[in-house]
Amino acid sequence: MLMIFGANGSSGRQLIQRLPNPQAAVAALRLPETDDFFARHHIRTTVADALDAEAVAQAIQQYRPDTVVSFVGGKNEQGIRSDATGNIHIIRALEQHAPQAYLILVTSMGCGKQYALMSDMFKQALGEAVAAKTEAENALRQSPLAWTILRPCGLANGDDTTYQLHEQLPAIPRQYMTRTALATAVRQIIDEDGHDGKVYSVTSGEAA
Repeated sequence: MLMIFGANGSSGRQLIQRLPNPQAAVAALRLPETDDFFARHHIRTTVADALDAEAVAQAIQQYRPDTVVSFVGGKNEQGIRSDATGNIHIIRALEQHAPQAYLILVTSMGCGKQYALMSDMFKQALGEAVAAKTEAENALRQSPLAWTILRPCGLANGDDTTYQLHEQLPAIPRQYMTRTALATAVRQIIDEDGHDGKVYSVTSGEAA
């Protein structure tokens, strides 16, 4: 079974629209659904705020997923950031209740050693978020779980599905990529073998 955390965000919804068999997946939502998107796409939902360790553990224990995708990030209405805490809750719950699961963690370009390559404007605007995402990445790297990390560049809306995966990024791209393309990249990682333990920067198809 596939479980998607952050499923109600734009990228999560794009992924759901591209699943060949959404009936075999479950969308983990921070809040109860407020429209018919999930019903229309025939995907089950469960409410599990990633900041609530007990709720995350209960959801994973109930569904025992073999693949998990996390788009978790950002701040809630109280200003509490989920990028580190929420994803670490997911990692720890998988270690305990679904240790054979494969986790695809979507973070951001600029995490880890890439931070030194980013502009001062980027660091000022996104430094806190990227530091939290890097903390989640480090927790996953040290975990016994099977994992892949995706670091997309800036995201925009649009229908373009072209993207590139880079293990070594030649330069920080100026172009944005679409969330549609990111979802397509996640589908590739889900569908293919050979990505375990890899960290990919994800750029638009136009990026060098």
